[in-house]
Amino acid sequence: MGHAYSYRCDHCGFSESFNQGHGFQVHSQLVSDYLKQQTRIFHYKTHNLLCKLAQQQTGLHLKAGFQIYKCPQCKTLYDKVEVCVYDEDKIVHKSEFRCKDCKTRLKLTNIHRLKKAICPRCRQRTFHRNYAQHELFP
Repeated sequence: MGHAYSYRCDHCGFSESFNQGHGFQVHSQLVSDYLKQQTRIFHYKTHNLLCKLAQQQTGLHLKAGFQIYKCPQCKTLYDKVEVCVYDEDKIVHKSEFRCKDCKTRLKLTNIHRLKKAICPRCRQRTFHRNYAQHELFP
């Protein structure tokens, strides 16, 4: 189960929701089980990497979930599907993301403590969390 967090800009009125946690299709599973599914839920580059890793090793496990990232330079928020691949306890692959504007590596943020960020539309520091819109998703 995951959480949805809603943010709204006090300056321009732009609003956006961000997801964190596991969903119906995005969850931990064996890489081989994921590859047997007809639906591709990850980015095509991640999917292709999973295919390549599965050809090289068996018994790999993936842990996937929605995570919220923040650009340390632009201060904008992103929600991404993070995928970690494990061979027993050893990490074989972990997703990394970059800001679409400045290309800086995104940092995982603690959404529970984040009160405001930069609005992606008007670029003002008036993007506040709307506590009345907090929801759970399956």
